[in-house]
Amino acid sequence: MKRCSNEHLFLYLQDSSHCILDEQYLHFLWRSKRIPFHQLSLSNGNSFQLISEGKYNAFESGPDFSCAQIKLDGIHWVGNVEVHVRSSDWYAHGHHRDPAYNNVILHVVLFHDREIVVNGMTIPTLELKSVIDFDHLQKHKIRANSALPCTGLIQTHRNLPFFDLVQPTLKTRLKRKSISAFSSSSDIMQHFYSLIARSFGSKVNDLPFEVLANQIPWRVLVNLDSNERFVAILSASGLYPRISLEIYANESVPIDTYWWKRKGQFAASQPEKRLAQFAAFVSFLPNDLSFVDLSAKEIVKYVSDLLQQSFIQFGLSHHIKKSFILNNLLINAIAPLLVHFNRVTTASAIIQSLDSENNYITRQFRAMGVNARHAGESQMLIEVYTQLCTAKKCLNCAVGIHLLNP
Repeated sequence: MKRCSNEHLFLYLQDSSHCILDEQYLHFLWRSKRIPFHQLSLSNGNSFQLISEGKYNAFESGPDFSCAQIKLDGIHWVGNVEVHVRSSDWYAHGHHRDPAYNNVILHVVLFHDREIVVNGMTIPTLELKSVIDFDHLQKHKIRANSALPCTGLIQTHRNLPFFDLVQPTLKTRLKRKSISAFSSSSDIMQHFYSLIARSFGSKVNDLPFEVLANQIPWRVLVNLDSNERFVAILSASGLYPRISLEIYANESVPIDTYWWKRKGQFAASQPEKRLAQFAAFVSFLPNDLSFVDLSAKEIVKYVSDLLQQSFIQFGLSHHIKKSFILNNLLINAIAPLLVHFNRVTTASAIIQSLDSENNYITRQFRAMGVNARHAGESQMLIEVYTQLCTAKKCLNCAVGIHLLNP
């Protein structure tokens, strides 16, 4: 593997017309673990070991990776990781003035040109300049423009039975998400409540919503009336500081406001609005899960009616983006719950009755002629993309095998 010399890197970075080694490329190297970590130690000489790269923050300001796990000189750390081309970018980007960066446990940089000090402590730094693969770097721009490895082949196979080939991935996805959500059989209602919270948060704010569900757990809410539930959730969010919080059993501390992400969100998706909608829905959520025994059509109506009733009760605009909220709930909360109760067929039927999702992944497939007709098919595309395409596991994919053996 050909490595890039410092001279090559500096010349490459100075030529802005061709430079592709930016933070996004370094993010890719980190999250795909395309770095020989065993060859690296911290800038101060201490040992480094990666356990988990963390959750990538692709949507908002704040540290690039959250909940990463590393070992520094044998000590296990969990926290945020920030990535820069140069260490000094920390100050150039104003992170020293943003409390969201106070719990960064590792600074990953191409060039270490300055020590970073936060609250009197020097942040551990991992420098990558000695392990950059120059050949891979030169090919990066071409690779970056091809998110799906089989794009060219699929476009030449107009009659490819794509969704017939990937049909099993829908049940695989449903079961995988259910197992992940209900990792233990105890306290099923709390797990379900957390799924509902993440559904209202969507991709951007799912983490703070989940933290909120832990701050005000279901065992506390179940003993409150609807108005008390509504106030308790709003108070614990940290977004409504003027709302007084009664002292409940958990004596929860409000979430720090910087957890909530706003960038790129439409007015209807701002955290305050989603939070009020979540609080209203949960305020009417019963402790009885007997609805799982209903038919697919009946469950959709049950959730839709509950959503509308709760929004009307608290004076919310129940028609704005209602279908988006309903679909999120059905796909990301109701379906995993049904699978947990071995109602896989019902869960599949519900998802296949919903409109196709429109996101970055489905648009990538649509660009090469693969159009999802309903949410069942869009969920197949998401599963194929996240579990196979991004890892380039073409030989584990039914479509890849079909294209290689037509």
